[in-house]
Amino acid sequence: MSCTIVFPGQGAQRTGMGADFCAEFPLAQDTFAEASAAVGEDLLRICVERDPRLHRTEYTQPCVLTMEIAAYRVLVSESGWQPVAFGGHSLGEYAALVAAGVFELADGVRLVRTRGALMQRAVPEGAGAMAALILPGIADSGVADLVAEAGVEVANDNSTDQLVISGERDAVAAARVVLGERFPELRFVPLRVSAPFHSRWMRGIEDEFAGHLAECAPRTRAERAVAVTSNYTGEFHRPETLAEHLVRQISAPVRWTANMRALLRSGTPRYEVGPSAPLSKFFATLDAPVTRIATVADVRALPLSQAAPAETVSAISSAAALTAAAPVTPRTAMPVAPEPAPAAMTSPTAVAAQPIREAQGLTIHRKSAATPSLRLFCWPFAGGKAAAYTPWRRQLPDWIELCVLELPARQRHLAQTPIRRFTDLVETALTAVLPLTDLPFAFFGHSLGALAAYEVARRLPEGIAPRALFLGGAVAPHLPRPGRLSELPDHEFVAAVGHYGGIPPEVRETPEVMALFLPALRSDFEIFDDYRFTPAAAPSCPAHLFGGRDDRQVAASQLEAWRDVLPGLRSTELLPGGHFFLVEQRAALLDSLADKLAAVRPDAVSA
Repeated sequence: MSCTIVFPGQGAQRTGMGADFCAEFPLAQDTFAEASAAVGEDLLRICVERDPRLHRTEYTQPCVLTMEIAAYRVLVSESGWQPVAFGGHSLGEYAALVAAGVFELADGVRLVRTRGALMQRAVPEGAGAMAALILPGIADSGVADLVAEAGVEVANDNSTDQLVISGERDAVAAARVVLGERFPELRFVPLRVSAPFHSRWMRGIEDEFAGHLAECAPRTRAERAVAVTSNYTGEFHRPETLAEHLVRQISAPVRWTANMRALLRSGTPRYEVGPSAPLSKFFATLDAPVTRIATVADVRALPLSQAAPAETVSAISSAAALTAAAPVTPRTAMPVAPEPAPAAMTSPTAVAAQPIREAQGLTIHRKSAATPSLRLFCWPFAGGKAAAYTPWRRQLPDWIELCVLELPARQRHLAQTPIRRFTDLVETALTAVLPLTDLPFAFFGHSLGALAAYEVARRLPEGIAPRALFLGGAVAPHLPRPGRLSELPDHEFVAAVGHYGGIPPEVRETPEVMALFLPALRSDFEIFDDYRFTPAAAPSCPAHLFGGRDDRQVAASQLEAWRDVLPGLRSTELLPGGHFFLVEQRAALLDSLADKLAAVRPDAVSA
């Protein structure tokens, strides 16, 4: 079975990356040992401990590459699937070349450490700057021309909605003024970098780096590079120009949108292997889902036990069919990687996929592993997407059909109009949910989702009611509301929302990804701020509350106050953890839900 593998670059790093792989798989330990020996540094220690070197380019690059190859090798050893194409963003291109068998791991880590050191000292610190520009349809907006007029260069063409610019600090600041006047809707996000990467400022190090590439030439299998996309050209590599284009990649813009389009020609599922998954956000703008492989838990979530035998077709010859390169004689197949299930709602058993229902942009993702006798609707928390509930399908009983609601303007639907008023959310949700009430059902909602689940339950037509209502992490609706967070400036808003603990580190620590995440998060808090409690009949079904013992946003007394508006309240459970206990204590929460749902299951039989 075939797949496409992509690797993120610098900025994807996080403290602790790779530790879980090394704790469970000797192969991952061996990979880190091999790479560490090659560069004379304990790379695993730098990754796992709070070592400031992890964020210095010279060390970041070999650490990220090693973690990515360790995770990739584990995938190879755990499956029988085979990739037909590889891609990587900037530094990630070298991980792709190692995975494809072009470079040996030792050469790969030495090259990127040298590359990082050269890039770090190419420009005096503070002299250059970079910034992400986010605007729907930015590729056709004329932004690039204005940037060039200001003396700044496009460093990354990340997606149809995002460019990254690079140049002298004052020129970047001047570009910000010009862009703000011409494009008031454009989001300008300064990046925390030490130099203007992928710009003419890097040209002075190209000759020296070319010499290091030449030293690796006797061990380089350039013919395998036809399976890897080039950041420099946007197409698949040609063996004869591999070294030249890797040298030019240092100062040339990363043509990632073109890379993605080239990789999509394979028509195979895509998997992002790395410490975090920023590339999935870029693929989403092309309506192309990507499965994240960042932890051992992500590997365990894949249906590897059903892997088909490895295909006999060479990955090299398969990739050659995707590009205009001259015919390549098939050789021994390169190392293979798995083809997991699609990104949304996977299961280790055969899963019956149901049509996805949509109502004015609100989407209900439905999955069940058997003939269901009850539906569990899961309502999103602020900033959440359907993938937040993906693991639930594997831990809930087969007789439950999981129905996850996802609000518009997120994932691959960034161009949709977001919902901003709570009443609009309720009305849209009712339209989507009512056709699915032909089967007994229950609601689960967390935080904003708890308010939505409660209000929709109150507004269901007479004779239609949930068998049970599960509410977590929310202040009772009739209590005083906090200040309107949605009206804060971006930096204050991010800081305030950060106290909830729900922004993934890879998003929060990568400004260009945070900029993509922020509009949906802000619109969800606009919904939250718009909520007003009005007295009305309460749902008559059994209700159960869940909270986190260490939740700094919802005190136990504020949670327990739901009793005033829920006459059917049966229990309150406080689980270890903070506001997002539903992630931290997923197993305990789902065990409790399964027990309570079994009690209201329509075909339940007493023991």
